[in-house]
Amino acid sequence: MLQAKHTTVGGRVDSKVMYQVKGTAGPVHKADVAVVVTNGGFTRDAKAWGERHQVHWVDRQRLRQWAEDGVPLHTLLRLPARRARRTAVRRAA
Repeated sequence: MLQAKHTTVGGRVDSKVMYQVKGTAGPVHKADVAVVVTNGGFTRDAKAWGERHQVHWVDRQRLRQWAEDGVPLHTLLRLPARRARRTAVRRAA
């Protein structure tokens, strides 16, 4: 599950957002991974809480690496790469 937060210039996402994402990621959305992305930054408490409770965060710097430099998201978050899923191909009858 990925949640995006737009902030004003100099704005920071606080730990309350991290609590909310953690609380809904698994039970509501059945997500294996929870990520909060912002165009700004995160408070120190939000980063620390996210690290302790497996809520990953992508701040402006990481967002730039992902979007402009093409660094894969799993690399930024230090997650193992997922293998591509096989899809069944239907043959015309």
